[in-house]
Amino acid sequence: MDRRAGKLSVYDRPLHKQRTEVSLSAFAFLFAEVVDYCLKKVGAMQELEERLHEMGVPIGARVLDLYCCRENRNKRETRILPMLSFVAQTVWKQLFGHTAELLKGQDHENEYMLNDKALLVNRFVSVPHDFGSVNCGAYVAGIVEGILCSAEFPAKASAHTVDEPGGGSSTTILVRFDESVMSRERRLSG
Repeated sequence: MDRRAGKLSVYDRPLHKQRTEVSLSAFAFLFAEVVDYCLKKVGAMQELEERLHEMGVPIGARVLDLYCCRENRNKRETRILPMLSFVAQTVWKQLFGHTAELLKGQDHENEYMLNDKALLVNRFVSVPHDFGSVNCGAYVAGIVEGILCSAEFPAKASAHTVDEPGGGSSTTILVRFDESVMSRERRLSG
């Protein structure tokens, strides 16, 4: 300890730092640049969502690895609902500062939805009307897909804009699990 200044030296500080917040303006700028970079590489707006999705998948795998490493978790979830709850609550809170709403799909047993009324990646990116209805939430859908596939829950995730009653919109991440996951779930239930 530096006694003259009364401050801790770099050697006295703990090795494990607490989670630090990332500047929202820095994230917004960086993500806008990512979208702009992807926009320059595509010919159609559908390709923009696909490229953003592809960029999110490896991030999801790393997020899961980081969580397991930090929390000393060596046991994994084997059921769909606990895994999706982990994504909607723990991961969402860590990445976006709030939880997502988890919904069961109406039409198919293998569909689940994560709804976020204020998805951060859509907050600061405005898409011109002539580009159609591009949803930058495709990046987050890629993150969700990466987490699930890394946790051995093969699934496809896609982002959709949903108009809210009373105005405004939200983003829903639609998750469709592979049949192998559904047969495993039935086997564990029965």
